[in-house]
Amino acid sequence: MKKSLYFSFILFSLTGLSHITSAQTVFGNLRTVDERAIRSLRNQSNQSIQNRNLAGFGETMMSEIDVTRGSGSHVSGRDSVLASVAVQFKDPAFLGYVRTTDTIQISSSNPLAAEHGHWTGRFKRPDGVQTITGTYLTMWRKTNEGWKIRSELFVSLACTGSAACGK
Repeated sequence: MKKSLYFSFILFSLTGLSHITSAQTVFGNLRTVDERAIRSLRNQSNQSIQNRNLAGFGETMMSEIDVTRGSGSHVSGRDSVLASVAVQFKDPAFLGYVRTTDTIQISSSNPLAAEHGHWTGRFKRPDGVQTITGTYLTMWRKTNEGWKIRSELFVSLACTGSAACGK
C-alpha cells in the first residue's frame, strides 16, 4: 500500500511538472513571438529612416511617445518627434541613423518590453563624415495595434570623423 501511494505521488508530481514545463514553453514561445515582432518593427523603423519615409517611421510610435535624444534634449509626442525628424530627412548632410538591438526583455507582469541596443548617426561635414555612436533603451507597449514605442532614451558616447564633434 505504501509503495503504491509513493508511486502515485511521484507520478502525480511528474505530471504536475510537465504542465509547468508546458506552460513555461508556451510562455517562452509567446515571448519569442513578441521579441520577433519588436525586432521586425525596429528593422521597419531603421528602413524608414534610410528611405526618409516619415509615415513609416511614425507607424512604430505611440502618439504620446517621449524621446530623449543623444544630446540630452527632449521631445514629447509623435507629431513633435516627426516634425524634428522631417527637418533631418530634408537635410542632405543627414546620412541616417541605425539602431541595432542587443537585447529585448518582455515583461511578465505588464504589456511592456525593454529593448537595449546601440546606435550610430552619420552626417556629411566639410571635413569628412561625422559618426556619432551610443547606447539606447526603448520602452515598447503592446497595444490593440501591436507593439508601439512608448519612450526612447539615447545617449551619445562617442563622436569621430569631423571637427563638428567638438561643438
